[in-house]
Amino acid sequence: MKVSSWLGICAALLLFAAPAARAQDKPATETPAPEAIEQPAKLQIVLTEYEGTKKISSMPYSIPFILSRASLTSSLRMGVRVPVNSIISKTGEASFQYVDVGTNIDVSDIDYRISQSHLLSTPGRFSIQLKIDRSSLYVPSRDKDGHIDGGKDWTAGEPPPGDEPMIRQFRGDVTLLLRDGQESEATVATDPLTGRVLKVEATLTVLK
Repeated sequence: MKVSSWLGICAALLLFAAPAARAQDKPATETPAPEAIEQPAKLQIVLTEYEGTKKISSMPYSIPFILSRASLTSSLRMGVRVPVNSIISKTGEASFQYVDVGTNIDVSDIDYRISQSHLLSTPGRFSIQLKIDRSSLYVPSRDKDGHIDGGKDWTAGEPPPGDEPMIRQFRGDVTLLLRDGQESEATVATDPLTGRVLKVEATLTVLK
């Protein structure tokens, strides 16, 4: 092979290799980090209790929260601390412990990224985590022999409950897929003590 031909082949190889080397040395383009998303919202929650088809009570709650990648949680606590006899000493003195009775609500967005992704069949829905803990005092009534033959819920303004009040309790931890303005039935439960039905409804409002 002639020297001139050999030099020509070497030059051609160098011309093809140089761009490839430059491409390898060039750092890969980084995917920009997604912008932080913080969207104010409000969840309207209504706890409705029925005895058969008759509505006994309806308790509305409204709690603001933030639709965020950080899954921030908003909490609401409403109730009373009830003294309950726990120990009676030899001298006859009673010792009390306090029991929280009322409604506790926690609301958060599970993950705004999931809510807005293509994973959901319908865009614009939000994954809402709703936790409810509700309790109330149930004061039993007794017949002439001292046996429990019924009872009712204690309400504010009535005399303090007797020495043996019972506590009705409901706990719910549900995930809801809601659109802006949509109302959903979160859960329905029947109280084994009274037979009453508790219905929980939630409505999402995304604030502009």
